[in-house]
Amino acid sequence: MMRTELNSSLDFFRISGNYLTNLLLLVLIAFLMQFETYPQQKEISARQKELNRLKIEIESLSKEIRTNEIKEKKNYELIEKYNQQTHLLSKLLRSVRSEVTEKEHAIHGLEQDVTRLEKNIEQLKQTYAQYVVSVYKGTFTNKLSYLLNSSSLQQALMRYKYLSKISEQRKMDIDRINRNKVRLSLQRNHLETEKKEKTLLIAQKEKEEKVLETNISQKRKLISKIKNDKASLKKELDAKKRAEQQIRNMIAKLIEESVRKKNSKNLSKDKDKNSGESDNLPQYFDVTSKFSSFENLKGRLSWPVNKGTILRDFGENLNEKLNTVTINYGIDIKASGDLNVRAVAEGVVSVINWLPGYGSVVILTHKNEFRSVYGHISDIYVTEGEVVGPGKVIGRIGESLEGNILHFEIWNQRTNQNPIIWLARR
Repeated sequence: MMRTELNSSLDFFRISGNYLTNLLLLVLIAFLMQFETYPQQKEISARQKELNRLKIEIESLSKEIRTNEIKEKKNYELIEKYNQQTHLLSKLLRSVRSEVTEKEHAIHGLEQDVTRLEKNIEQLKQTYAQYVVSVYKGTFTNKLSYLLNSSSLQQALMRYKYLSKISEQRKMDIDRINRNKVRLSLQRNHLETEKKEKTLLIAQKEKEEKVLETNISQKRKLISKIKNDKASLKKELDAKKRAEQQIRNMIAKLIEESVRKKNSKNLSKDKDKNSGESDNLPQYFDVTSKFSSFENLKGRLSWPVNKGTILRDFGENLNEKLNTVTINYGIDIKASGDLNVRAVAEGVVSVINWLPGYGSVVILTHKNEFRSVYGHISDIYVTEGEVVGPGKVIGRIGESLEGNILHFEIWNQRTNQNPIIWLARR
């Protein structure tokens, strides 16, 4: 009887673990995992399209730059093309760096999953091994005798249920072992794929970083040749005037978007009150509502650069080289030494854009519709939608015809403020 029960158990193990069962499990689990990751695959596809678009734009600009250099057109327009290419390269790098970070998180999660599955399989094997040993020793061999020796019918029924549960549990353990083995195999393969993709991304990142360094170096050489050319200085000044209007337009767009979301929230609340039910519309949440007051920082706001002198004040300024008066909607700070640009207060990155005249521009939104603008950024370390704390490095100051100049503005709603009265005294 004992040998029959043992053979029956071993036969069940072999049947449950046969090739066909494993194959079916493999197909089923692979299908389910593919279904779960479908939205993620769509997101990766969209991101890849964006990367390909950036690469095409960068290559197009590279051709234009090469054409101008062959024709020896070393002028302000060529600098702007370098600036635009730098902005696109920086954007491409941010995306690749973000992907590398995501891969690292995915790899860490998969490694934990593999370890958990290995432990689970080992525990299940030990449990089943104990059951086989019990069968071999005769603990559950003579089931009939065990049932007949019951003192009552009720006890016999309880013993029967107990034996049935043990048998069912053992079958479930075998199924779980097989399923976990298949899943473990899939997760290991997935882990290896993620590691390979991470290696390729790091190689791409290093390649793009070298291209960016070369681009900045070439632009610096060009600037040194034409920085005293009045025609180029005039073109840069005109580009800045146009950029100021574009900044004003971007601020207005951010305000309109904020108002639209708030109105949508209020409309949703009214609808809930009238109907007595809660709809499934996404509720607008203003992340800046949790920030510290920006208004309370007036006169003691942190500077966006560690060391620097104000080259141009807020308002009217005389350009001595061109003998023209211009209006400055912020201040221009000439940096010395440390070129890192820091967030002046807690905020969310609302805009990262490229504007002729100011190069890469970053706009942070603070509490109660205050915004700070940072222009002439060559390297950007943040992404749109990211929440940054005061002092967070958001990028580095790029080089213009006048040197490493940070253009800095403060806005309250649609009104630009004089940054001098906001910044802490030095």
